[in-house]
Order: sequence, then structure tokens, then C-alpha cells
Amino acid sequence: MKHYSFLLLLALLCCNKPEKSSENTTNSDEPERAINDTIPLIREKVEKSPVASYSEKVKDDLNDWRLAVDIYETKETFKFLMKIEYMVQEAEDTLTIPNFGIMPKVEVRKGPEKESCIVGFLDKKGEFKEYKLVALKDKQLKIKTLKYYARTRYRVSK
Repeated sequence: MKHYSFLLLLALLCCNKPEKSSENTTNSDEPERAINDTIPLIREKVEKSPVASYSEKVKDDLNDWRLAVDIYETKETFKFLMKIEYMVQEAEDTLTIPNFGIMPKVEVRKGPEKESCIVGFLDKKGEFKEYKLVALKDKQLKIKTLKYYARTRYRVSK
């Protein structure tokens, strides 16, 4: 009988493993959220002047028209307001830059065709990432998202 009691006690001890802390467990149905608290999500001071600009003269014999793009900060650190002007047309669009753990730096560069530009940002390595194309098609202003970006964090299983 002593042998059975010992085996029963051993079985209970083996099966009753302590639970892992909730910090190390994740529900596979819920994506893990990347948290990066090194950069504040709200700006203390919003610049009134554009942080990036582009301007290109539009061929017109009678008028001095331009394709102009100005990027402005908003109260949210990773969101920007894009103001676009072409002839008498005006448009606005927003840019949301992923949080790579650095202050976002937006740039506007010459596009692949005449009267076009590419709005993008610099990543951690300082490489330009294309985001949106601003172009004219049949004298109409067009804004096209070229690529979508997101920051994710992967968990390595032990």
C-alpha cells in the first residue's frame, strides 16, 4: 500500500505544474501589440510651417501654375497633413507613418513622370520609403497609395 501512495503522490506532483506568469503567455487569437514608448504619441509643439515641400512649374503659356505639395505636422506625432495645389484645384490627405522608435522624418521627392512627386519617409537606416504618389492625369489631380507600412514585433518561442 505504501508503494501505491508514493506513486499517487508522485503523479499529483508531476501533473500539478505551476502556471506560467501571465506576462509570458499569449492568446494566439489576439495579435501581440508592439509597444514603443520612446517617442511621445502627442507633440508638445506643432510646427506651423511645412516640414517637407515640393513644387514644380506646370507648363502653361498663360498662367504661372504649379504642382505644390506641403506636409504639415499635426498634434499626433506619427500623423501628418498633406496639402496639395494644382492650378485652381486644392486637396488634402493624411499620412500615417509607422513608429520605428525614431522621430518620423517625411520627405517629398520628384516623381517618375513630369508633374508628379512621391511622398515618403525615412526609416531607421535613413532609407527613403515611398508612400504616396501625387500626379496629374488628364489635368486632374490624383493621389495614389504606393505601399502600405506597419511595424510588427515577432515573439520567438522557447
